[in-house]
Amino acid sequence: MNKVGLKSVSIIVAVGLLLSGCTPTMTLSVDGMLEAPKLTSEQTVIHETVIASVGNNISLKYPKNGDNRSAFVITDIDDEKTNEALVFYERNNTLANESGLRVNILDQDENGKWKSVYDLAGNGTDVDRILISKLGPADKKNIIVGYSTMNIDEKTLQISSYDKGEFISSKYIETYSLMEVFDIDRDGFNEIITASINLTDATAQVSLIEAVDSKIVKTDSVSLSANTTSFLSCKVGLVDNETPAIFIDCLKATGEVQTEVIYYKYGKLQNPLIQIPDKLVDKTSRPTGFYSIDIDSDGVVEIPTIENMTGYVDKEDEEMIYLTNWWAYGDYYTLTKKYSGYYNVSGGYAMMFPKRWQGGVTIKKDTSTDEVVFYKYIGSSIDDYMTELMRIAVVTKSSTQQYIHDGYEIIASQGQLDFLVKLQADKKEPLILTMGEIQNSFLVVN
Repeated sequence: MNKVGLKSVSIIVAVGLLLSGCTPTMTLSVDGMLEAPKLTSEQTVIHETVIASVGNNISLKYPKNGDNRSAFVITDIDDEKTNEALVFYERNNTLANESGLRVNILDQDENGKWKSVYDLAGNGTDVDRILISKLGPADKKNIIVGYSTMNIDEKTLQISSYDKGEFISSKYIETYSLMEVFDIDRDGFNEIITASINLTDATAQVSLIEAVDSKIVKTDSVSLSANTTSFLSCKVGLVDNETPAIFIDCLKATGEVQTEVIYYKYGKLQNPLIQIPDKLVDKTSRPTGFYSIDIDSDGVVEIPTIENMTGYVDKEDEEMIYLTNWWAYGDYYTLTKKYSGYYNVSGGYAMMFPKRWQGGVTIKKDTSTDEVVFYKYIGSSIDDYMTELMRIAVVTKSSTQQYIHDGYEIIASQGQLDFLVKLQADKKEPLILTMGEIQNSFLVVN
């Protein structure tokens, strides 16, 4: 296979893994396509204890979302000296009266020996996410598990606890589509934020769940804008550089993505998109594929919007290239543009345009090399003669040296991918950037 063909295949595989959040050691595959994650010595002992209790014909179940992607949760959940463990698994041959997904709870004695103390049915067929957290000053640590069911968007939140050897399985149960756990009201304790759609009347809302007098209750909710059909993505970050918020990218009936920003102020949840729709709806709407993200890792989540790249007017949709603007939401219903540039969604990177590039630089894709080429734009059409300024290639590390030999330089790396740039040698052209400018303007987007 030639260099271009080999590079194309490698990048499709590597970028697909990066963008999906998967790695080859993250998921079990019954077909053997991916190897099972290797267990640590402690996990191996716990696994053997579970097998001794329930039998060896089981498979571990891994959460699909959240920071914890392990089938094992090993931590202190009862405020005693030793740890406990939760192991999520399913029986390979499920009996008719049993749930496939199960949770085994183990306790560790002072000598470090593990013992299985509970084995329970899970509230679904898959694990969405797992968290252990207190939800208030008088609250015990909670086992917060989101369960999902195959081919059904609606998930089930189940909050349980284990204290003094007693397991309370259902302190709180509710359905949801999206869930995040963070301190939205800045009181020093986490709260649970859920988003859901009522299929009966097609209304959507975000709810606040917290501990009040040692009980887990829903204390507030706020509506999302009309015509929400599903949730595509959500991110937790800051608005106005200090206020925690959840940014929810919703799919509307029009087919567009719209971002709704939910935060806590004046003792309740706030949704500025509902309060001032005329000011914010158009500025937070765009096609699918462009999702909110903390693109510069400063804690503030940016909202993308798009416009045609310079020179692109009458191109067919599949040939269109967009300029992406990144906006930060501030208080008093304002959006401030932080960056403007090219966002390569499939390549997993963004190249922000410096001021001297804006309006004077455009982009074309070199389909023969799978590269993005930046040009000086002086004509009235993208097809007019243009001067090449630089090109960006995304390659696997095994191919990097060959590109360096051809005059490319590495500007960033992530995992098994290198991001490289090749500059034109014309030192008199003011639009050609220095390597320092490129590195300051180039961002890898997870």
